[in-house]
Amino acid sequence: MADRKSIALAVGVAVGAAAVAAAIAVYVARHRETPPRDVDEILQAAKDTVRKLDEALEALRTTSEPA
Repeated sequence: MADRKSIALAVGVAVGAAAVAAAIAVYVARHRETPPRDVDEILQAAKDTVRKLDEALEALRTTSEPA
């Protein structure tokens, strides 16, 4: 009877430790994510990129025009 109690106690401790480890892993995974960016910031960055590309394209056009 004592053997069964010891085995049950060991299994209970192992299951409890696994549950705590899983809970910690889920917590860390959820809090490691980067916060979402604001849509307006994304749109502004896209507009800035397009503006820079337009400027670069215009610079290429002016330097490659035949003289």
